Amino acid sequence: MISVKAYAKINIALNVNNKRDDGYHDVDMIMLPLELHDRIDFDFLPEDVGTVITSDDLTLANDESNLAIKAYRVIKEKFNIKRKFRIHIHKRIPISAGLGGGSADAAAVIRTMLQMLKINVSKEEMIAIAKEVGADVPFALFNQPARCKGVGEDLEFFRLKDKYHCLIIKPNQGVQTKDAYDTFDQLPSDRKANIDLLLEGLKSGDEKIIKQESFNCLEKAAIQLVPDIGVIKEKLIQDGFPIVMMTGSGSSVFALSKDYKALVNESRRFNEDDNYIAITTIL
Repeated sequence: MISVKAYAKINIALNVNNKRDDGYHDVDMIMLPLELHDRIDFDFLPEDVGTVITSDDLTLANDESNLAIKAYRVIKEKFNIKRKFRIHIHKRIPISAGLGGGSADAAAVIRTMLQMLKINVSKEEMIAIAKEVGADVPFALFNQPARCKGVGEDLEFFRLKDKYHCLIIKPNQGVQTKDAYDTFDQLPSDRKANIDLLLEGLKSGDEKIIKQESFNCLEKAAIQLVPDIGVIKEKLIQDGFPIVMMTGSGSSVFALSKDYKALVNESRRFNEDDNYIAITTIL
């Protein structure tokens, strides 16, 4: 059996651009990988049984909306795979949270199946496979800070100067990505992050720039769908954390700090019955 980690992510910037003919939007965003992860176990099964994909989270869908299942099917069809697998997902990244858990699981399935089957592909081929599965899956293949453009497949990796810890607060109600984008399309255009400037701030450790340019175009739409997102964000800002925003299409809100103890203390101010709470570190 092989066990691998599938790492969550946050968006510290997310600009939404034109809607494409295929229904996706062109985006320009900066994503940072987190230590928070799912664990996925892989094993071969005998040829006379079918592949089994399971999870300890019973709310995880058992169809292609589960990107791990979609990734398995894409690899199976692309390379005409006959071997059968048992894949079990130990879920720790919450669902409908904007933390990229489904994409992380899919990327882990792609990498590990290719490894177990001894199939060699180029980096470009692997990104093309990942893009076929989902927009954030190419980023999740590499677990490095990156600027992501297009629908997420155009990756520019960079090095983060400072080490940040991350407090994540997710209200019980999640946000479906499609709902966030549909609501966004109905709203007047908002400001966008200056991503070139933000990149310089992240590379140089200029926290003033990071605070100024951290922005998520989907946040206003998501708050309309789940008002608790705005309540959580405002509380974190009032408590003095300079870098606070929603990640992805929501509903998780995060605060970044170099002070781990401050995040631990802040986490105690939130009710665990109403929110998912985690403290992790940027990789």
